[in-house]
Amino acid sequence: MNRATEKGFDRARGTWELLLELELKRGRLRRSLIEALRGAIQGGRLPAGTVLPSSRRLAADLGVSRGVATDAYDQLASEGYLEVKARSAPVVAPVAMAPPPTADPAPRRWHFDFHATTPDVGLFPRRMWVRAVERALRVAPDSALDYGDGRGRVELRIALSSYLARVRGVCVDPGRIVVTQGFGHGLDLLCRVLAESGASTMAMETPSHPELWGTVTRSGLRLVGCPVDSDGLLTDELEMLHADAAVVAPAHQFPTGVVMAPGRRLALVDWAAARDALVIEDDYDAEFRYDRTPVGAVQGLDPERVAHIGTASKTFAPGVRLGWMSLPADLVERVRMRRVLSDSGSPAIDQLALADLLSTGEYERHVVRARHEYRRRRDRLVRTLARKLPRLRFGGAAAGMQLLLQLPAEVDDVAIADAAASRGIAVRAVSPLHLNRSCERGLLLGYGRLSESRIEAAVGALSSVIIEAGASDRVV
Repeated sequence: MNRATEKGFDRARGTWELLLELELKRGRLRRSLIEALRGAIQGGRLPAGTVLPSSRRLAADLGVSRGVATDAYDQLASEGYLEVKARSAPVVAPVAMAPPPTADPAPRRWHFDFHATTPDVGLFPRRMWVRAVERALRVAPDSALDYGDGRGRVELRIALSSYLARVRGVCVDPGRIVVTQGFGHGLDLLCRVLAESGASTMAMETPSHPELWGTVTRSGLRLVGCPVDSDGLLTDELEMLHADAAVVAPAHQFPTGVVMAPGRRLALVDWAAARDALVIEDDYDAEFRYDRTPVGAVQGLDPERVAHIGTASKTFAPGVRLGWMSLPADLVERVRMRRVLSDSGSPAIDQLALADLLSTGEYERHVVRARHEYRRRRDRLVRTLARKLPRLRFGGAAAGMQLLLQLPAEVDDVAIADAAASRGIAVRAVSPLHLNRSCERGLLLGYGRLSESRIEAAVGALSSVIIEAGASDRVV
């Protein structure tokens, strides 16, 4: 008959579990055991250095005589698969049978990296985070390690409710906050809930994140683009799109960097009320405003029509994978159920750690330090661009971690970005970020991955590419 047994080595040397599948038939005991062990070694399941059970223990676990186990080990030792020493458990020998596991390709290393969607992860407060995790582990009840509320830990939702009200002007009860793994995750949850409720069309700013377009369409919603100008989303055009919901970034639009004007903000919530539609507010980097106090969230104007989404991806690091949604009352239960069905929630200890940092003020102190660092980088970038490329303009509020370098409409910004990449410079062209046809051309310059000391050299290298393309000779 077929038997599957789990084996381990001596506890004094650690614990190592092994699954063996073999046929224990009279007359084939030794052969079956030898073949099972040899196959596991050849297939790479038992790599060199793995300690196997003693012959006595293996025999007891399999229900065979010790002689069967000893003979199997002796045979594999004679073949060179095992190293057997007196009074020691057998050890798998270094044999080159199975190819080593294929490693993931290393990410490309850029000489100058203008990626605009990533913060400086080197600023992540590791010691602060470790202390918060340790405190969370000390005080967390056992129930925190069980399956929990699909909305997330109540401690984090309470801390977020207080923080968002004070810093972003968000009006929300902790019971209406759902913890997510970032903006994309929150958008996916909302899109699927909307589609299940009969919605058909989602409007999104253009230009915007192409990575998010697929999130919308995969949910079954039709995606339409609504243009942006220097005052933000063109709400007059939004009314003609017959959308059931709209994704907007009023505080700092990506990639243009514009801030939505007060009149447009009011028009946006009026549109949502008139159409019984939902506004999904992407508040991705509002903490980083350098020339004035950040504008409040649109959600405060109409909490029953706006779903506000924020994350720790820009303030801490994308790898933390913690975000949050402040939802209209009628969406909370549907989103909670969708969250439970999708992944059962975010890591509880990490949620408790973030709640601790929010409650003690350490989170905000880190944000202030990061804000000062990014402001110095932006100021240096602006000065260097003005000197190296004086005929080109750049747009966007003094905020976030990127600015938009505008190029003449007849210039191929994709070709310039490709030419820059060939020289080890990572920069993103703007034209592919448009959902609708547009004559806008430009380059998105992020400074999250550029230290202040490297900005001068980075701009110098990029300006050489732009000048060679003839783009700096024309006024935008």
